[in-house]
Amino acid sequence: MAAACGAGYLLAGESLVRRLFAHYGPVVAIPLPGIPVVLINDPDLVKQVFTEKPDILLGGRGVRPSALIYGTGSMFVQEEPEHLRRRKLLTPALHGKPLENYRQLIEDSTKNALASWPTSASFEMLGAARELALDVIIRVMFGIEDRDERTRVGRPFQTLLDIGSSEQLILRVALHSVGGLRRWPKLDSANRDIDDLLTPMISARRRDPELHGRADILSLLLTARGDNGEALSDKEIRDDLVTLVLAGHETTATTLAWMVDLLLHHPHALAKVQAEAETAQSTYLQAVINETLRIRPPSPFTGRYTATDYQLGRYCVAAKTRIVPHIVEVNLNAATYEDPHEFRPERFLGTTPPTYAWIPFGGGLKRCLGASFSMLELTVIIQTLLRSGRLQAVHPTQDRQVRRGIVLLPHRGVRVRYHR
Repeated sequence: MAAACGAGYLLAGESLVRRLFAHYGPVVAIPLPGIPVVLINDPDLVKQVFTEKPDILLGGRGVRPSALIYGTGSMFVQEEPEHLRRRKLLTPALHGKPLENYRQLIEDSTKNALASWPTSASFEMLGAARELALDVIIRVMFGIEDRDERTRVGRPFQTLLDIGSSEQLILRVALHSVGGLRRWPKLDSANRDIDDLLTPMISARRRDPELHGRADILSLLLTARGDNGEALSDKEIRDDLVTLVLAGHETTATTLAWMVDLLLHHPHALAKVQAEAETAQSTYLQAVINETLRIRPPSPFTGRYTATDYQLGRYCVAAKTRIVPHIVEVNLNAATYEDPHEFRPERFLGTTPPTYAWIPFGGGLKRCLGASFSMLELTVIIQTLLRSGRLQAVHPTQDRQVRRGIVLLPHRGVRVRYHR
C-alpha cells in the first residue's frame, strides 16, 4: 500500500489520483492532515467495504466532514442503528407513488425554465441546470407553488451550495479535522440564514390543519413515525431537509449539464434520445443517464471509517482511517468496462449497472436515498427539453472535469445555444 503526498492531493485533485493508481495499484494511502485516507479503485475491495458490518466500518464517520455543510443532525452522518431508523422514515417520501406524483411538477418547472432561456444566444448549461434543479427541489421539499417565493426560499440554500463547490472546501475540512478551523464566517452566516428560514417554516407547518393531506417532503417528515411511534425532532428535520436539498440539487444539476455536453458531442446518441422523447419512451435515455453517471459522476468519492485496525483484501489499514472508494476511478475500471473512457450508452442496454463498479450514488447502507428521484428528474427534464427545442454546442470539444470542493464540474460550464 503506497503512501502519497496529502498536500499534492489537495492541490492537484483527480489528475494526481489517476497517476497514483496507475503507478501503485488499487490501494493508495494519502496522509491528509488530521484525516488519514486510503483510496481504493478495485470493485472487489469496494464490495468488501460496502458490505462490511456497520460497527466495523463506520458510515457516518466516513463522511463526517460533510457535517460542516449538512449539519450534525443530518441522517447522512449518523451511525447505525440511528441512520437506519431515520432512513426508514425518509424512504417512503422518495419512492413509489409519491415519487411518480412529482413527475408533472418537474415537467412544469422545466417548461417555466425553458421559457426564460435566451434564444440563440450562448449561455452556461450548468448555471441554467442549477437554477432549474433548485426550483424543482424547493418545490418538492416544501410544496411552494409561487415561483417568486421558491426563489426567496432557495437563496440561503444557494449560498451553501456555493460553499460546497468552492475550491477551498477540502482544505478547510482538513484544517477543521486538526482543530485549525474553529469558525468559518461565511458558513456560519449561511447556516444562520438557513435557521432563520426553516425554524419558523417547520413550526408553522406543524400547526397547519391540512398537514396530513400535503405531499411535500417537509410535511411527510413531520407526519412520519417510526416503529415505536417516534417522530423526528425539529433539528433532525432541519438537517435532513438541508441534506436532501443540497445533495439532490447538485447531483441532478451537474449530471444534467454533463449529459447535455456528452449528447451534443455524440450526435448518434442524441438522435436516439430525441426519437424516444417524441414517443414518450426512455429505454435508451436510461442507458444514457447511467453512462453519464459512470463517466462523469458528480462526486469524486464516498467513504467509511475504520473503528479498529482493518484487513482490506491483503492490505492492513490502521484504525481511525477513512477508506475512500474513489468513484471516478471505480467507474472507469478497465477490467469491468471495455474502452472505459469512451461514452457508450449501449453498454447499459438490457442490463443493470454492476453494483460495485458503478457507484455514482455510493453504496451499501449509505447509498444515496434520493437516487430514484434524481433518475426521474433527469428523465423528465431531458425529454421535456428535447420536445420543446434544440440545443447546440458552442465549443467543438467536450468540457473536462475539474474538482470544486466535493463536486466534479465541467470547466467551461458547458456553453450552449438553445433554439425553440
